[in-house]
Amino acid sequence: MNHLVVNLQTHAPRRLHPGHFWSLVSTVAVLAGCLSQTVRAEDWGGYAIVPVSAQAMALEFLDAEPHEGTSVSIGRNAGTGAQKWGLSARDGGLFVIHPLSSPSLVLSVEKGGAKNGARIVLEKESGQDSQLWALKKQENGSYNLVPRNAPEMGMDLNGGVQVLGAKVDLWQNSGGDAHLQWMIRPLAGSQVQSAPSAVAAPKYEPPAVKEEEILQGVVKQLSFTQSRVFPGTVREVTVFIPAQYDGAKPACVYVKTDGYNPREKTLMERMIAGKEMPVTVGVFVRPGELPAPMKGTLGRRNRDFEYDAVNDHNVRFLEEELLPFISKELKLNLSTDGNDRCMSGGSSGGIAAFTAAWHRPEAFSRVYAASGSWVAFRGGHEFPTMVRKFEAKPIRAFLTTATRDMENCAGDWFLVDQEMDKALKFSGYDYQYRVIEGRHVAGYMENWQEAMAFLWRGWPERVKAGASAPRAQDVLVAAEGWQLVAEGFKSTRGPSCNARGEVFFADTTNDKIHRIELDGTVKEFATETGAAHCVSVGVDGKVYTISEKSGVLKSYEASGAGSVVMGDIYGHSLFARPDGSLYVTTNGDKGADNGSLWLVKEGKKTLVDKGIKFATGMACRPDQWLLAVAEGHSKWAYSYQIKEDGTLVHRERFFTLHVADWDDDAGPESLCYALEGQLFAATRSGVQICADDGPTQVILPVPNRARVTGVCLGGRDMDTLFAFCGDRIWKRKVRVHAMGVFTPWTKVKGTAL
Repeated sequence: MNHLVVNLQTHAPRRLHPGHFWSLVSTVAVLAGCLSQTVRAEDWGGYAIVPVSAQAMALEFLDAEPHEGTSVSIGRNAGTGAQKWGLSARDGGLFVIHPLSSPSLVLSVEKGGAKNGARIVLEKESGQDSQLWALKKQENGSYNLVPRNAPEMGMDLNGGVQVLGAKVDLWQNSGGDAHLQWMIRPLAGSQVQSAPSAVAAPKYEPPAVKEEEILQGVVKQLSFTQSRVFPGTVREVTVFIPAQYDGAKPACVYVKTDGYNPREKTLMERMIAGKEMPVTVGVFVRPGELPAPMKGTLGRRNRDFEYDAVNDHNVRFLEEELLPFISKELKLNLSTDGNDRCMSGGSSGGIAAFTAAWHRPEAFSRVYAASGSWVAFRGGHEFPTMVRKFEAKPIRAFLTTATRDMENCAGDWFLVDQEMDKALKFSGYDYQYRVIEGRHVAGYMENWQEAMAFLWRGWPERVKAGASAPRAQDVLVAAEGWQLVAEGFKSTRGPSCNARGEVFFADTTNDKIHRIELDGTVKEFATETGAAHCVSVGVDGKVYTISEKSGVLKSYEASGAGSVVMGDIYGHSLFARPDGSLYVTTNGDKGADNGSLWLVKEGKKTLVDKGIKFATGMACRPDQWLLAVAEGHSKWAYSYQIKEDGTLVHRERFFTLHVADWDDDAGPESLCYALEGQLFAATRSGVQICADDGPTQVILPVPNRARVTGVCLGGRDMDTLFAFCGDRIWKRKVRVHAMGVFTPWTKVKGTAL
């Protein structure tokens, strides 16, 4: 993955904490100016180079008109032209450093010197080792500037003096010397290269194609008016059918938002001829409009509604309605495999393309988005956070933004596009990012061919998901995805693990309890349970159940024989404690905040809290003094301190959960803790994993985007995560481990950020 980033500062310069500077790969700073064109005398690609030992100063050249041999010193940091430097990448992770006003001159060690005291000057670029610099990152965020010809040395501010004319020279780098440390601070609009290696993205060179090999396809015009997803709307559709299409096998599909552009047809013909794209049918679709019922006024424009929404409506419209309609109407054999489909667009059309792939990568896995509108029109500003939290998806993306992109009430496109760039990198996606000088959606067509070449690279090899974010990697095992355990149930709920790793769960509608054996098979454990809604394994090894319907709390021996513990307690969930007592959540029939929490101990039930908006699952932290309780009709789970007598204090709405765009709440049903201290929650969006201090850090959707009603850790080695989804149960190996009432007190360490 290679990408080009620009950082635009719109505020006055300010002193920043070193930790806020660009982090670069390994010990090499990967900074570059605009690599594909000469840097102009604007601030694009500009940096101030500031000595750590004199941070009110900045590196500058001394002559008004720099020339061969001009000396370099420091001056008061005022952002003058003499203090603006560009950095351009060269092979081997090295850089040339040049004045923006004179890009033919570069920073050099005078006459190739390699000893203490050799002056730093400007010279005409000749590729000499004394003109090539490695930028070695220091713990305080600064860099040692090390010339290739003297790898044990570094650029030095002599004595750290803060006066104009102070000598800047070469000196032995013994490590930790502030005189040899320099901050590299981006000026407004500076361009930065950040990649897994220090080598810049190679310039795209399209293959040579003979004109006679470029075959002209045909274009068809359609109108689509029969949408159920967007009822009442009308829209124009243009379909490009390449000359190479023969219908013998499914053709790949390219969907473009905002309608037809003849230049894309021309480029598709060239790229198909040059084998950079497979045989691909182009579908150019305009956003819908609900026509006004009278003349002389505006219809309802659906573009923002369809494109900027972060829900799955648009991809459902494309996959379930428009593409089948085109296939039938034009008798085309179109692939239904997301690996064979690409989607693109600019602005709101750009986010629409990514949103389609995000929700259904099985429908679209390749995305080109120019100046994508990841802004606060309809929740798009939350996308960078979602990319960081959700397990990485099999999506390949090519993104661009413009240096003078749009800014309005919804946000700053240039900034949010950088947020998406960094989020995709953070979560290990296969993508490229380009910054284009210009305004909104600048360079869409100019970068189109390179984007398509990147997106279709290696086809028909499948697009693969990346490694996911660091906190997800703390939990997930590489190459271990979800596996189906069993299906055919009606309502799987309330799972619990025993000391052997066997997992028990209720199938409420079927009035049964089942057990997942250590070999992964599912066996019936008990029947006629009184509509058990939840199970919990007690300290005595018995399986306890509670029912919302019958109001009976029961216990079961290992044989499956059951007995009534208590009646008249209509519980949603229960949780067994090490002292033999139980917590039970109940929900009355009236009132908005009618959830209650009860302690059942020595045959008595005691109300310990109330006023929860639909109280659901519970879990206790491994150090046994904090209880988490899910609030089913919100985005929260509560945290309580457990007192010695089992009563609860210090209630907080503590754990915050992700709510999908189309949901009113996260719908947390079931909770469990890992031995390592993370809280797992079964929600509408999948399994959500919270840090010990509350925020959701990881979200694991299950196959088919099903709602998860139960979550549990267990298995032979206590390292299997089970997700219960109504009629199906899924599992996957993880790096964390199950705990329960059988687990001894365990110290909890703070979760990494």
